Amino acid sequence: MDLCSFNELKEENMLLIAEKNPYVSEETALFDDLVRVGEEKAHITLSRNLRLFLVDCLIEHLQDPDIVWRILALDFLESDRLSGAERVVRLKRCGDASLILAGFFPERALRLRVSSTYFRQMGQSFFGTLATHLEVTAVTMEQGQFFNEVARGFEMLERVLNCARGKAQDEWGAFRRFRARLN
Repeated sequence: MDLCSFNELKEENMLLIAEKNPYVSEETALFDDLVRVGEEKAHITLSRNLRLFLVDCLIEHLQDPDIVWRILALDFLESDRLSGAERVVRLKRCGDASLILAGFFPERALRLRVSSTYFRQMGQSFFGTLATHLEVTAVTMEQGQFFNEVARGFEMLERVLNCARGKAQDEWGAFRRFRARLN
């Protein structure tokens, strides 16, 4: 693929949000820019669906400071006893939490004394279970297929968020990142 066709493909897949559009919130434009920066640094081009999902996920959890204190394994077990819309909401919110923790706070796994891939594995499990549940119970299969796409693309989404976040400039921060990659 030549550079010209790559740029055309990239432009075709970009979320078109004007900076001063009265119909688009400031949060949407801000998080769209953040995701674009992450894509650029990670050398990844997300599909339009995954980019919109990621922007929406960040906006949805903007006011959720408790997200870093979730116990994902317990949430996963608890979601199994729920049914209907309540189960769908729990699986989605926990999958979102896993994505945000994996992408923005990977060092948290060190403090929890779990593998550095823990958040990724939990997120893929949440979204995979959500996809299966929706494919079986939803009126349309598209919702289930979409969350299957999210589960399969979880590692890409995580890398985009990880590249979009600011890195600690001190030696201790570098050491913690190094240790997180070893686990």
